[in-house]
Amino acid sequence: MKHIVKTRIRSLSEAITAGISILVLFTLASCATLASIQPNADAVKSGETQETAASVIFTNTPTNTLSPTATPEPSATPSSTVFWDGPIVIGESVAGRTIEAYRFGTGPRKLLIIGGIHGGYEWNTIKLTEQLISLIRGRPEWIPDDVTLFIIRSLNPDGEARAQGIHGRANENGVDLNRNFPAQWQLEWPIDGCWRYLPITGGPYPASEPETLAVMQFMIDEEISAVINYHSAALGIFPGGQPPDAASVSLAEAVAAVSDYAYPPIDTGCVFTGQLIDWASMQGIAAIDIELANHRDTDLKVNIEILHVFLHWEP
Repeated sequence: MKHIVKTRIRSLSEAITAGISILVLFTLASCATLASIQPNADAVKSGETQETAASVIFTNTPTNTLSPTATPEPSATPSSTVFWDGPIVIGESVAGRTIEAYRFGTGPRKLLIIGGIHGGYEWNTIKLTEQLISLIRGRPEWIPDDVTLFIIRSLNPDGEARAQGIHGRANENGVDLNRNFPAQWQLEWPIDGCWRYLPITGGPYPASEPETLAVMQFMIDEEISAVINYHSAALGIFPGGQPPDAASVSLAEAVAAVSDYAYPPIDTGCVFTGQLIDWASMQGIAAIDIELANHRDTDLKVNIEILHVFLHWEP
């Protein structure tokens, strides 16, 4: 019996000793873990706070979990996701190429700039819209709070793709898009004083071309209030309307005041039919054509000045 009791006492003693050993080991392990998550002295001396150190620990989480980030400082300008968007597909050309617009700002007053209505023949107008898009994206302060600006890079992507020069003027159907709008439209027109390098038409009927329909629908849907349609070359600034409407004349005069482009425009005797700016004028949209100085340059400096005038102009 004494042997049994001694044996049980020995077993109990061993169990207690083992339990104490486990507790010691657990305590040591806990201390080691706590030590590992405290910022080290060097980090604190260098200005790293405990909050910073904790954020470093959280960055070691699996990639599908969120890491805490610092609260961003308030910005005086909208974020890029709100400020600009694009390319926005507004339609397709005869050959199925996309017609794309870019949006800047979110204000209620909606303005539009168009390049490349004559495709590769006026390729420098496309280059200009590309330059403006690139510049404005990084300068949200340029766009007033009450303005949304749209830029159509190239209204005639088929002509752009075909050639730089006279063979790039028409769309894929051989139509001059700036003769295809339902405003004083004619299938053909007197060639005196007009572009005459290749056979070209105004289309079988007004707004027969998908490019024409795309920009018309876009301008109506977005309730555009003013538009600049870029061309080249050298004839000056043309206000929309036949006769020109008061708002288009006001915009033309404002633009002429900051540029060397001819205004009133040079009169070559050409009879203008089916023009975008004349159709826009009929919709109550202030509209001007601006012709760049030549077929090579974008006149970027002066057109930045024109852009600022356009953004702040009101009829």
